[in-house]
Amino acid sequence: MPKRINFARGVPAEEAFPRAQLELCVQGLASSREVVAYQYGPAVGPLPLREWLADYHGVDIANVMAADGSVALFDILCRIWLKPGETVLIEEPCYDRVVHLLRHYGANVIAIPMEADGPALEPLNAAARRRPLFMYTVPDFQNPTGTTWSSAKRQHLVDLARTHDFRIVEDSPYRLLRYKGAQEPWIFDIGRDVTVQLNSFSKVIAPGLRAAYLIAPPDTISAAAKVAESTYVTPGNFALSVTGEWLRRGFLGDQVASLRRLYAPRLEAMVSALDEFMAGHRYVRPEGGFFVGVTLARPIDAVQLRKQASDAGVDIADGDGFFASKPSATFLRLPFCSMDEATVRRGVEVLSAIIGKDRAKH
Repeated sequence: MPKRINFARGVPAEEAFPRAQLELCVQGLASSREVVAYQYGPAVGPLPLREWLADYHGVDIANVMAADGSVALFDILCRIWLKPGETVLIEEPCYDRVVHLLRHYGANVIAIPMEADGPALEPLNAAARRRPLFMYTVPDFQNPTGTTWSSAKRQHLVDLARTHDFRIVEDSPYRLLRYKGAQEPWIFDIGRDVTVQLNSFSKVIAPGLRAAYLIAPPDTISAAAKVAESTYVTPGNFALSVTGEWLRRGFLGDQVASLRRLYAPRLEAMVSALDEFMAGHRYVRPEGGFFVGVTLARPIDAVQLRKQASDAGVDIADGDGFFASKPSATFLRLPFCSMDEATVRRGVEVLSAIIGKDRAKH
């Protein structure tokens, strides 16, 4: 029986996990006379990990908090900043968990349409004049489209934030996964006075560690730590300690190089398959990350598409979840990293055939 093709979730490839290195780190912590990693830890996360992160980003340790996943950290930011009815800007389409959380907290969400190099400037400028509390963005290989913001649009957002007095929440879990092309600057580095950064090692090391962190002003870190302590007491101290040990031992560079070698051909297979089977539709050509977002040339019954695809052995996500303003009958998020090139190609071919049959009916 053929293995199902999973376009529903953007998960790392199992062969990408640095298991031998992680085992060394676990053994090192387990054999140490120190028991700090086994104990309750501070709400801001274990000190060695925070020290490494502070050095990596060129900030003071008071600017760093480590926690169990960047979604949890974004939830905490919403709890300390956001009151019902306040305006928040997002990209559209946007990471679906963020859309869900903003709805949960009663935000007035303004979604900015995405272009190939970042947000459309006219809607962004108009939205900025409405005095938003913050804008959430994934500027590098965005989930779900694969879009990367240009340097000019990053600078433009920082200028808007300074002019209209709002924050930027930069989420960067895919940034290190660039397979070709030149790196754009971090928004955080352009505008440290208006930007906080979320980041995660789920895509680079392993999601099971739930290792994520926040770079922010000390007062934000302090407020976030108080919320964390009042809810989950302490993050997963052992897993975060393993992450800190892995980073301290210098494994990051080789791991990133290995991931680039593994994932680059899979991205090329995805784009090549789209060029061959879905050339009439619109999609970004990412230079990294986990996803390619496809906007279909005409609306389709998304529920029926998911059912027919599932019957054919291909699982796809509900595209509506990535939109805050109105449902989408044209958007597909296609992850590629967890599948080999032949599987990626076969999945796109199956979806194209189903979409083509739907078009023929009309």
